[in-house]
Amino acid sequence: MTGPPGPWPLVSVMLPTRGRPELVRAAISAVVGQTYPGPIECLVVHDQEPPDPALASLGTAEHRVRVMANHRTPGLAGARNSGLAEARGSFIATCDDDDVWHPAKLQAQIGRLLDQPDLLVVGSGIRLMLPDGRIITWPARAERISQSLLLRNRVKELHSSTLAMRRDVFAKAGLYDEEIPHGYAEDYDWILRVARVGRIGAVLTPLADIRKDSGSWWPGNAAVTVEGLEYLLARHPEIAGSPRGHARLLGQIAFSRSLLGQRGRALRYAATSIARWPASPHGYLALAHIVTGVDRKHVLRAARLVGRGLA
Repeated sequence: MTGPPGPWPLVSVMLPTRGRPELVRAAISAVVGQTYPGPIECLVVHDQEPPDPALASLGTAEHRVRVMANHRTPGLAGARNSGLAEARGSFIATCDDDDVWHPAKLQAQIGRLLDQPDLLVVGSGIRLMLPDGRIITWPARAERISQSLLLRNRVKELHSSTLAMRRDVFAKAGLYDEEIPHGYAEDYDWILRVARVGRIGAVLTPLADIRKDSGSWWPGNAAVTVEGLEYLLARHPEIAGSPRGHARLLGQIAFSRSLLGQRGRALRYAATSIARWPASPHGYLALAHIVTGVDRKHVLRAARLVGRGLA
């Protein structure tokens, strides 16, 4: 990374928040505390709650904080799009209100985008902060993330709290989809659209702490999962061209339909998942629930043991 020939550009950071007054302060402080040599504006977008103007006092002369309300569809997609409408930077970054950036994050990523103009978006390695106090360090697996990899795998290093991007990526890939049922996997939908129109990179070093112990506003029930994943499959027919990725999502739908008591439909999804990619555990884990009706927590624990998610 050589950096720009002139001044470092303004970066607008979109930080949606809802109901996390303490955690959001930590997230904002990490944005303001970046070693990035250029100006930053941190756009705190309150979703379904009154804005807290006091948060603006956390900013500095070069790394400012602006506070606003989500004036679009309630939820993460609408909140991010509200922030984007107010953003003044030629580069954009996103962060969730319960996650914390490492100090060198923006400088490393914006430097990469400036050095490699073919890249539209850059993610990074992460640290997963688990509820039991464990920390899992997850370096990015490659400096370039291909569309085929994204179709196979959710790719943790392209988490919504890791991404930095050129502003014009939204003209090419579109805004965040506010029509997704319950906002389910809106960040995955968006990065899949980016992969259709340009190239995606990652900084190998972990540059963000992703909390898994703070709870979520996403309802997290089986009906939401089914509706969201079936919408995703319809919107991205290219997923069906990746047997491994298709099997993953079909297995997740099968498990959720089994939880809803829809054993026949769940069985069809599980069978298709296994046929698409026999080495994938998702269909088998769903099948175990269909056959035994065992408590979902035991199946989810088994999924975590093999490094897979079912919800």
